[in-house]
Amino acid sequence: MVQSSITAWLKKPTAVKKADEFTLAPPSVLTPPTSASQGEDGVPIPGPVPEETKRLQPKDVHEVPAARMFSLPDLPPNVELVPLTEELMPGFKRLTTLTLPIAYPPKFYAESLTEPHHSVTLMALWRTAPTNASSLPNTEKPRLIGAIRCRILPASNLYIATISLLAPYRSHGIATHLLQRIVATASEEHSAKFVTAHVWEANEDGLEWYKKRGFEIIGKEDAYYKKLKPSGALLVRKHIGVADLLANADAAGKGEGR
Repeated sequence: MVQSSITAWLKKPTAVKKADEFTLAPPSVLTPPTSASQGEDGVPIPGPVPEETKRLQPKDVHEVPAARMFSLPDLPPNVELVPLTEELMPGFKRLTTLTLPIAYPPKFYAESLTEPHHSVTLMALWRTAPTNASSLPNTEKPRLIGAIRCRILPASNLYIATISLLAPYRSHGIATHLLQRIVATASEEHSAKFVTAHVWEANEDGLEWYKKRGFEIIGKEDAYYKKLKPSGALLVRKHIGVADLLANADAAGKGEGR
């Protein structure tokens, strides 16, 4: 397992307050792909970087400046990260519809329950009471507040198809935990070496979110988003390194993902 291997190699937070109302803003940490190329689940996938944008390729994407290294914050105690199930599927569809500007086909959701998609899909649930507040069973029905759904592409590439989080729960590190857990899983189970995503060129907050987590811009694709103005997308990529696996192992050691 990642935790034990990393631990051998190298030798609490405030609960999220429940919002009175959800004020759903455009997603600040993601933009799903809308290119013409379709994957096996009917969802667009990234194409090759255009020749005119290859000049944006960093000299070595393995090298992340020290100032860009990101420390994984503690996961709020009333948040639990769990696999997607049939029971959670309606909530996943609603979350995606509410937070993302693109409609996904039924096949996208159906294939999310099959491999290799299911192992790189993760939900974030929120409860009023912290999950570790009592030894008594918690009968409260949790609310699905965030999710990440990825694809395993050739060349050891983990591609982020969607990552979303309801606005009132942002700035608590939840989306970062979703990303780090999936990165560790993709590395361990699918031998992923890189993680990539498309970011709408006008989404400055989203691009900054990725940069803080070690992603580098490797290209730009014009007319990528057919229904957005401007329509361009930046392709970002990050090498999956030891620091990513350490961060996930440390979170697991603190009881994350109960």
